[in-house]
Amino acid sequence: MEKYSRSTISQAKRKRLLREVPNTLRWYQQEEVFNHFKNDCALTGKYQNLCKDHFIPISWGRTVRKYGIGGNTYANIIPLDRSINSSKGSMNPFIWFERYGERHGISIEKWNYAVQYIAEKHRMTTFYYINRVNACYIEILAKNWVEKINSRIEPDGNVHPVYINNALKMNLNIPVVIEQFGSVKTKEIFQLSETIDLIKQSKSWFVSRLNQK
Repeated sequence: MEKYSRSTISQAKRKRLLREVPNTLRWYQQEEVFNHFKNDCALTGKYQNLCKDHFIPISWGRTVRKYGIGGNTYANIIPLDRSINSSKGSMNPFIWFERYGERHGISIEKWNYAVQYIAEKHRMTTFYYINRVNACYIEILAKNWVEKINSRIEPDGNVHPVYINNALKMNLNIPVVIEQFGSVKTKEIFQLSETIDLIKQSKSWFVSRLNQK
């Protein structure tokens, strides 16, 4: 059996993702963006160890097309320190900044400037752009959650409580998500009184835990 290295598999996955997302970036456009930031990291001002960062991760896949964001495009790249690029990974960039921005020495001024720059390249206001990014992210979370549900419905038709709790932690509207993305079998199970009761019980437990904090 032929073996493949992790790097080969990673490259193959990246090529697949680039086919799913907008992929229109040209070398001179990348050069223009880097020149705009004076070949420094857009978020820290550092001038060493830079790379091209996709502000909205390529790993978000084809869903970004629906929201007019992301991809390997002129509007979605900035020069970034490699350690920050690695830290961002596939996270929602706005959630990432809230959690890790200070750790990386990123000022709110630098962050806001970069976000405004990207939003303007998308021909959007900053407010509208942020809303589009967050809406896209929620849909991706919802789709990923439903895919797990579709594939892991137990033989007796029960839904494990951990999946309900995960949905609540992500603030997903479970009935809406199931109706939009669930399989026929999943929709049937989520209409059962047992599943509806489980969701109610999980919500009560979840709210009580929040009130204790």
